[in-house]
Amino acid sequence: MKDEDLLLNRKTNFPEIMCIAEAAAYLTISKYFLYTLVKGGFVPYAKIGKRIVFRQKDLFDWIGNNVVQPVHSMDDEVEDDFEK
Repeated sequence: MKDEDLLLNRKTNFPEIMCIAEAAAYLTISKYFLYTLVKGGFVPYAKIGKRIVFRQKDLFDWIGNNVVQPVHSMDDEVEDDFEK
């Protein structure tokens, strides 16, 4: 299965509005860690009464906004090895 197919499958198998357990599964992290992210104000969420919910789109965008760009490229590493 291609990466694009996996991503599409992941987006369509989760509801648009998720509870903590669904959101943790979507992010592939534990519920405990997701609660930690919520408490620290690191992840977007909404409250309905006492219940915490997450929009799939917000989580997807949040992940995209937190991508760490590589410092080095593989080409640089390969060229360095050949120069030695």
